[in-house]
Amino acid sequence: MEFLEAKGIVLDADYTSRNSGASGAIRISLKTGEGVLSFLDTNFIPYFYLLPGNTSINKADVKAASIANPDGSFIEAVKIEEVEMELLGKKHKLFKIFLTNPKDVPRFSSTLQQFGTCYENDIPFWKRYLIDKNLSPIQLTIVKYHLEGQELLIDEIHSEDRESDVKLECLSFDIETYNPLGVPRENKDPVIMISYTCKGESAVLTSKQIDRKFVKNLGNEKALIQEFISTIKRLNPDIIAGYNSSNFDIPYLMKRAKALGIKFDICRYEGEEPRLEHHGLISAVKIPGRINLDVYNVARFVATVGASEKVIKVNSFKLYEVYHAISGKDKNMVEKTAIWKLWDDNGKDTEELADYSLSDALSLHELYEFFIPIELEVSKVSRMTLGEASISTTSQMVEFMLMHNAVLRNQVIPNRPSEYEITERLSRPYEGAYVMTPDAGIYEKIMVYDFRGLYPSIIIAHNIDPSSVCSENCEDCYDAPEGTKFRKQPMGIIPVLLKMLIEERSAVKKLFKKEPDNKALAARSTALKIIANSFYGYLGYARSRWYSRECAAEVTAYGRLYIHKTIDQAAEAGFRSLYTDTDSVFLLMGNRTKDDAEQFLKKFNASLPSSMELEYEDFYTRAVFVGKRGGSGTTGAKKKYAMLSESGRVKIKGFELVRRDWAKIARDTQLAVLEAILKEGSKDKAVAIVKNTVARLQSGNVPIKELAIHTQLRKGLKNYDVKSPELNAAKKAVEQGVKTKADVEGAAIGYVITKHGNTISEKAEIEETAKDYDPDYYIDHQILPATLKILKELGYSADELKTRGSQKKL
Repeated sequence: MEFLEAKGIVLDADYTSRNSGASGAIRISLKTGEGVLSFLDTNFIPYFYLLPGNTSINKADVKAASIANPDGSFIEAVKIEEVEMELLGKKHKLFKIFLTNPKDVPRFSSTLQQFGTCYENDIPFWKRYLIDKNLSPIQLTIVKYHLEGQELLIDEIHSEDRESDVKLECLSFDIETYNPLGVPRENKDPVIMISYTCKGESAVLTSKQIDRKFVKNLGNEKALIQEFISTIKRLNPDIIAGYNSSNFDIPYLMKRAKALGIKFDICRYEGEEPRLEHHGLISAVKIPGRINLDVYNVARFVATVGASEKVIKVNSFKLYEVYHAISGKDKNMVEKTAIWKLWDDNGKDTEELADYSLSDALSLHELYEFFIPIELEVSKVSRMTLGEASISTTSQMVEFMLMHNAVLRNQVIPNRPSEYEITERLSRPYEGAYVMTPDAGIYEKIMVYDFRGLYPSIIIAHNIDPSSVCSENCEDCYDAPEGTKFRKQPMGIIPVLLKMLIEERSAVKKLFKKEPDNKALAARSTALKIIANSFYGYLGYARSRWYSRECAAEVTAYGRLYIHKTIDQAAEAGFRSLYTDTDSVFLLMGNRTKDDAEQFLKKFNASLPSSMELEYEDFYTRAVFVGKRGGSGTTGAKKKYAMLSESGRVKIKGFELVRRDWAKIARDTQLAVLEAILKEGSKDKAVAIVKNTVARLQSGNVPIKELAIHTQLRKGLKNYDVKSPELNAAKKAVEQGVKTKADVEGAAIGYVITKHGNTISEKAEIEETAKDYDPDYYIDHQILPATLKILKELGYSADELKTRGSQKKL
């Protein structure tokens, strides 16, 4: 027998039948430098564990158990081993029970619950394979195999801790559907266009003759879908990327293909079709042999965890909004609910629709190129396949890593909680982080410090892990603030993993300093940070396998302890704490020097455990902290301040500068006021800026473009019930026949509050048609709200800013 070897990355793993369904095997799709190879592993046998309820239960009891199938056959154990393993810090003797078919594991393990508790009986078989073989799909994977007929059978498979130079090819696509009722009906409304781009080839497939070079007319819907299937097979992409394609595009194509009598076989394997699945709350599509990447899910994930150097601030996650947030460009738009009209009208309208369709595929591909480095690194760190990582939460990634490492450490993977346990866990919340709100005001000379990875470092420093919790008479342990004791040795699985992630990120950051333009290093550092920062949340997540209220509560308790320790030691060193929030401390220098601050930091860090460190963030020469109105008056506000660093950088949190639902004149005035106070220390100039703006508005000479308030129409105009300024403005424009995108679902419009009308909504007109403005509206609802929250700390009132009163003294 000749043994062969292949190297590449794992695109996909699943379980498939062979020998006409008589047997099954794990199937691995490996992308190599020459293409994609499909391997089968017929030697991997399904199993699970039984922890006996008492010592009288023996192997014979388990061996005697069986379940009858409808066909008269029996499910029974083919092999039983007695093993000793650790479960949450305690040694146990268990039975390891092997079966023939992985589909039998849930039923058979349910029967054995009479003898005790079953573990690891709910792990999908292909995931079980990745875990047990210790594979890291996106890393270099080496397969040793032999041929048996037409099959490539695995003899050995392993991943190495180094990169593969294999390049993944992606096809990005989008579909347009006929929709006379607004929402297309999959049983009736045809697919009218499919746009795609791959390997430099871009086109729109359609069933009409349209005068565009990139359009290919197929004559009818059936031929259109068949051509798309043929295109995928011809271009043979590794990744098929769409936008909300798991919820809409692919399921719609599958149902239309079925209605037309077509096999939607876009998979790499002959005769197979995509499968619709649910991954928690996320809908997913499995395309055997390829990776389905729904960029909509990826964009939401990246925005949620802040995994991008570009902050994704959008009102909704529509394609054009995310595209604009990332690229700064606008894509072609049409009214989504009127696509059927454009299709029926022919001529220029169908050309516009084709342009729009192609724009969807091209803009989607740009987003794919932006997000894929982060997704690849998240996949590498979590050890998930790329497709799985793209639909997973951070908790699911943490859990998969823990499952991998539990097997390596001969530990039993804990069970998922029951719904009853989840409800019970949710009913017992615990205290969170400590926040000391600042007194509103203007401050000078502020030193800001924050703990490097506070919660991860606490977990490492105090060995916080469900397996480390010990009894009252535990001797060599950490006594946590809330009373839980944690053994100092051995180190728990969670602290071990966190230590590894943090050390790797430190090494990556050092490399990145030498190669600041290396996007792969930047993405790797980000992925490591995302997952390391997710372990604390996972400990307190009610659906977690490794849930521990004691652990999660003690992490935040230690966090509060160390923040208070910082405040106390800073006070001893002559510094006053102005503001603290979770892991950050803002200290007022007073008459202390930077040398004093450096000595404090050095002394304080010497008192911390070795894994913890308070880091210097920056020195700010001046800052404005605003208050918020509460039931008992005005109090300090969290995360609402503006600070000027020594380098001249202005750091702004919580102000309106980044919100587009404020007029440009309000944002510009607020920024000018902040800069006058922060950079020049001049309250008189700040007040003069506001008064000058008020005077400009009262003169009636402010350009309309400075007054436009921009917002999003999330729906078509007919779908709104509540009247609002933007809605009234858009409806007026449509009624007047003004050529505008105001009636496009999801369109961004600018409106101005004019002098004409009784209410603010009645006074609103779109920017293009507004001829005047209501100065009182802009003074009272834009300028004063944006600036008074700052200037009231200097003793000014609204009337004084409108030049009606005298200045108060500080």
